[in-house]
Amino acid sequence: MAETILTPPLPDYSGPHQPGITDPVWPAKAPEGVDEAKYGALYAGQLERQRHLHVVTADVASRTCGELVDLLRTLTGFARHQMAKVPPKDTQRPYDEPVVTRRVTVAVGFGATLFTTIAGDDRFNLAARRPASLKVMPQIDGDDGFYPRDHATDLVILVSSDDYYVNEYIFGRLYYGSVHPDIRVRSVERGYARPDSREPSGFEDGITNPRDGSGPSSMHDFVYIRAEDGEPGWCTGGTYLAYRKIRRRMKHFFDLSPQAQEAVFGVDKKTGIRLEPHEAHAHAAKINPRRPNHRDLFDMDDLERRFLRRPYFFDDGLDGDGEELRGLHHLSFARNLGAQYEWPVLMWQTNPDFPEKGTGSDALYGPGGAANIGGGYYFMPAAATGTDHLGTGLGL
Repeated sequence: MAETILTPPLPDYSGPHQPGITDPVWPAKAPEGVDEAKYGALYAGQLERQRHLHVVTADVASRTCGELVDLLRTLTGFARHQMAKVPPKDTQRPYDEPVVTRRVTVAVGFGATLFTTIAGDDRFNLAARRPASLKVMPQIDGDDGFYPRDHATDLVILVSSDDYYVNEYIFGRLYYGSVHPDIRVRSVERGYARPDSREPSGFEDGITNPRDGSGPSSMHDFVYIRAEDGEPGWCTGGTYLAYRKIRRRMKHFFDLSPQAQEAVFGVDKKTGIRLEPHEAHAHAAKINPRRPNHRDLFDMDDLERRFLRRPYFFDDGLDGDGEELRGLHHLSFARNLGAQYEWPVLMWQTNPDFPEKGTGSDALYGPGGAANIGGGYYFMPAAATGTDHLGTGLGL
């Protein structure tokens, strides 16, 4: 009897949140005829990312609120159109398996400079409506020639699909100004996803992600802002994006023994199970300590500080020294940027005295290891409904 082949889940195009953040996601319940134990361990509630990602950053050249509204309305319509398009049949070869969907998502985020420029200009009178935690990404230990202030942009546009050329087409429309002339593209980063989520050195990334509907708390509890969260009203249903482009110096890492590689991550490479005992500065221990029965001075448990990882990987060839330019685009989504993302990064991962004095920083960022070479903070508003556009609640 032939093995069952599961059709990948589709993005949620009609929900209250922008597609491409907590979806596509495998249903919590196993389909009929599928082994429930295997499905529960490997699929249920898990993100099933599209195969390709383009991270496009851009600034806004609009000068008035009316021009900004026109830009946002046009960009919203463009995103909707690209996600609704059906692959044309006349371009498919007659003996290939028909392509029914390329699972396209276009998610738009606002940077802090849209509300107040680096020079402090409240050009659109939006400073009072800025999301509570949104700011220019701070400099941290591990940044290598990357100065977040110099890379802060008004917009980020996450383009994901199963077809690289679809992503390129959408990027081209943005880059050449055919979507809207006031969108000035600053950069584009390209990434790819492995179905098993293993990063370039073979370890699984995002293994501790909260899942959707597979436990007492779904991933939505960690990701999307609620009315009671103390944010401006228009932020409800949105989420924060912390994006870092992380370079992995693979030659240095592969020179380590298999045991030393596992010690850096603090997990078994094949299974992802934590090593016991493990080094206090191992990556898993530093970014996700999981201390039992521990509540910090803000009365939060370690697991309450989780965020959703949506990793994609990159291979940009060789640098000037002939070394590989490889690593991952680390897309992290959180309901509370400070409590869920900055706390684990600043108080745990980069704190040399956590979990005890003299521990040192995350072993993954040791000499010659990982380095942050790009990124930024953004706010992803809720999906636009009806005739609304993204950010309608800003009151422009």
